[in-house]
Amino acid sequence: MAKKVAIVGAGVGGLATAARLAHDGYDVEVFERLPACGGRNSLLEDSGFKIDMGPSFVMMPDFFEEVFSYCGESLKDYLDLRVIDPSYKIIYSDGEVLTVHQDSQRTKEELERIEPGAAKQFDKFIRETARIYGLIRPLLYRCVTYRSLLHPYYWALAGKIRALESYWQLARRYFKSDKLCYAFTFEAMFMGVSPYQAPAFYSVITYTDHVQKIAHPMGGMYQIPLALEKLAKKFGAKLNYNCPVDSITEGCGRLAIKAGSRIIEPDYTVVNADYAYTQTDLLKRKIPEFKYSCSTYLIYLGLKKKLDKLAHHNLFFSKDLNKNLDQIFKDKLIPEDPSFYVHVPTVTDPSLAPPGKDILYLLIPVSNLRKSSDDLSKHEERIRKLVFDKINCLCGCNLDELIEVEHRFYPQDFIGRYNIKYGATFGLAHNLTQSAFFRPANFDAKIKNLYYVGASTQPGGGLPVVIAGSRIVADLIKQRKAS
Repeated sequence: MAKKVAIVGAGVGGLATAARLAHDGYDVEVFERLPACGGRNSLLEDSGFKIDMGPSFVMMPDFFEEVFSYCGESLKDYLDLRVIDPSYKIIYSDGEVLTVHQDSQRTKEELERIEPGAAKQFDKFIRETARIYGLIRPLLYRCVTYRSLLHPYYWALAGKIRALESYWQLARRYFKSDKLCYAFTFEAMFMGVSPYQAPAFYSVITYTDHVQKIAHPMGGMYQIPLALEKLAKKFGAKLNYNCPVDSITEGCGRLAIKAGSRIIEPDYTVVNADYAYTQTDLLKRKIPEFKYSCSTYLIYLGLKKKLDKLAHHNLFFSKDLNKNLDQIFKDKLIPEDPSFYVHVPTVTDPSLAPPGKDILYLLIPVSNLRKSSDDLSKHEERIRKLVFDKINCLCGCNLDELIEVEHRFYPQDFIGRYNIKYGATFGLAHNLTQSAFFRPANFDAKIKNLYYVGASTQPGGGLPVVIAGSRIVADLIKQRKAS
């Protein structure tokens, strides 16, 4: 008789784990409190606009390919990934624009315009990040613990991957201007942490940006959870929506999961809910003083017409980025002059909006709600106007006159909709003391046959890395069964 696996949460990590284990012959059942799959990778539909609410780009496509090949399937039969060009635009506060192209030679021409000699330094930077990536990549499929630190291999590795150096310090080795240092470290913000705090080995994200390039799944980012859901169902996984799990308790040698009126006692349990929420609310435990990522204020717009001068991905940098970062991460204040990100998926994929119309997804990093010193509601209209004014200036338009659909998503909504502790959009922060060995493991140290997958556990956040985490969990369960 097949061993039974219960998976709490149908986010990308939960779905990928369900697909792997169902393929391996386990009896898999998934429990999700929301009415559909995807978790933070969800979809908002309004008046013909299909707006992705969470992740907005695909990096490290080989990690996506791996989960399908693991199940004996081809990614191309499930997703149509298109490399976009340009990859993104960076708009500085003085109006200067840096465009990162699919063709690195064109990117280097852009860099040279801002900082003479930067093209040669770019090559050196990419060589160094490629070296680090080669060392880091195998670790993304392993669960490492404090015990692993006893192995001399890892002590030597720490130096090789520049574990004690910051992302910013690494960039500063190669580029003189703050403009380019920020251009090569802004990815830290998409892990919810300052580039001054993120370890240098996270520069592998910059490497994948420039070498593996950035892709878009045609039909929108929501096609990713849909594809994983389809894959899981193909091998017999059962998915229960509108079915929240109320508690996880241990007794009589096995776990009991309470989901509504049902009590399930699986052989193995995998939790894809937010890790901190799981520990405090489902398992009723006290947790350490974790550091949490920033939160985000999101504005989703459906426009009556298309805009000029915006790429698929756009980053508007604050005039004083250092102050902007300090206000978010140190002072816990709503930033005076925030940097922000604009996603315009209809540049690549017009099918997401009615003909001749555009989608704008605006993401403004703000502090999480833990011991916050400020209240977003007091600044919301100011921030909205500031962001709109910068877009209007670049595009020569009046956004307010073009809006057909508008929705807003607040830090509190990450708690109410997704059970994310303190509204920390990206889960636990990716600082040195919460990375690798020090990040929560994929298995529970006290409860046998309880496992974790998701952004706040190993190997970390971001869609490809969470998918790698699903491989770790599947391997751990198979090892447990074999023993």
